[in-house]
Amino acid sequence: MKKTNKRITPDFVTELSMCEVFVFGSNLEGCHGGGAARIAYERFGAVWGQGVGPQGKSYAIPTMHGPISSIKPYVDDFIEYAKQHPYNRFLLTRIGCGIAGFKDKEMAPLFAEVLDIPNVSIPKEWLPIIIACPQKYKTERTQTPAVINEDVLKILCDQYKYSIGAGIGVSFPDIRIRYVIDEDKFGYACFGDFFFYGQNLYVFSTDDDWAEKHNQGVVLDYFKDECLGRGYAHKVIFAGVRTGYQDANKKNIYTGDVCRFCLGCNEYSLPLSTIGSLHEPEYFKYAFSLDNHCIFPEDCKNMTSIGTVLYQLDKESSPEKLNERCARFADIYGLSHDTVEQRLTMSKYTPSFHVEPWKYTAMEKLGVEYNWTKGK
Repeated sequence: MKKTNKRITPDFVTELSMCEVFVFGSNLEGCHGGGAARIAYERFGAVWGQGVGPQGKSYAIPTMHGPISSIKPYVDDFIEYAKQHPYNRFLLTRIGCGIAGFKDKEMAPLFAEVLDIPNVSIPKEWLPIIIACPQKYKTERTQTPAVINEDVLKILCDQYKYSIGAGIGVSFPDIRIRYVIDEDKFGYACFGDFFFYGQNLYVFSTDDDWAEKHNQGVVLDYFKDECLGRGYAHKVIFAGVRTGYQDANKKNIYTGDVCRFCLGCNEYSLPLSTIGSLHEPEYFKYAFSLDNHCIFPEDCKNMTSIGTVLYQLDKESSPEKLNERCARFADIYGLSHDTVEQRLTMSKYTPSFHVEPWKYTAMEKLGVEYNWTKGK
């Protein structure tokens, strides 16, 4: 599947998706007799006699009543309207550059602010003019959180919902996640290419191999749009997020990684997860948790990733939070040495859907190798 550039308005707009709005130049009398105005009237619900603002699946900006200075207030009203409707995509046409007789270099600067409004597409003729405008607009962007788990990701996906669905590259948080593709196969995605629907994680891919797994019903319900050209949205198992820590081999450590490390005279093999609540940032941290205390990565020596907690997975069951899998792995109270060693063995052969522990032991004895570190 080929991606489409949602920041550029198509040369010819013949149909609109569920969320799209056609923005055209009009006159104050609302006589939509020619050019883009006629298209808006015949196809997209423009109302005869209404020359300003939203109507049907279109938005009118009058350009026939005077000089550029008299048009700007209507442009400003449109920009504010676009900001207030972040889940609509506004297809801005070259308003004023047809019957009204203005030049692109006169009209485009009025819309300089839309460069930083992702849900407004821009005519290709205007883009270089707007980029060159001396006045720059910047909206506040969410900084990448210091600590991330599924709950944080869901909040961020909701915040950037429009840009994710449209596939528009804005200043996304610098986040990289890991997910399960299949037995012995992890995938990786940067923020902007995945979203959560309920408890399930979905990843967009343009590879046609995922066409049969695409869930258009989920896309429509979550984004309220067809997200045409965005890719195939397929359900996967969340398998961790890049933490910013690296092990002794310079490999990125993800939540859910089982690491061997030293603290004082003791050696541990534990999974990295999050502790605390995102509502209390001072206590929300990455940590190796035991039954009665936590160990923080910055206090550890010689950290080496030896596996993950993504074993004995169930494709059909409701997704289990990664922290819960980590806690179960780390709960060794009362367990025999052999059972603890069995968990460590299983962690080496991930991701895996084998239920029986003996299968992991057999793979170890046979010298089977898993590529779970590939792509980290």
